[in-house]
Amino acid sequence: MKRTILLFIPVLTAILMAACGNNDTGSGLLGVNNNTVNFTMGTQQGTNGTQFTWQPGADVKVTMLVLSTNGFADTITDNSGQTYTANQTWAYPQEYTGVTSGQQWQFVFTGTTPNNNNQAFNSTVNYTIP
Repeated sequence: MKRTILLFIPVLTAILMAACGNNDTGSGLLGVNNNTVNFTMGTQQGTNGTQFTWQPGADVKVTMLVLSTNGFADTITDNSGQTYTANQTWAYPQEYTGVTSGQQWQFVFTGTTPNNNNQAFNSTVNYTIP
């Protein structure tokens, strides 16, 4: 019995070491890579509606942004390859009408962090219009 346990320990150790390794695809043997970036949201008046502004907490390349509220959703794909600098205010040119105080919006940012080996991230921000 002791011999079986002693043979099992190296196998278990190898599995655990593989599971704890860095996995840029977002999934690992024992779980999911939860790389997130904090975003600070805001609004500004555009020509014909409201634009949403955002400040990332780290340098990011956003590949997709999904924003939604009350049954409405919009997906913005960003193939520019632009790095959005941390703590700087950014806004996509899309404008939205009917945005009112108290509305609750959800923003899901997907992309990579170029200063962190282009590690993938997925961050969700819930924002209430002031």
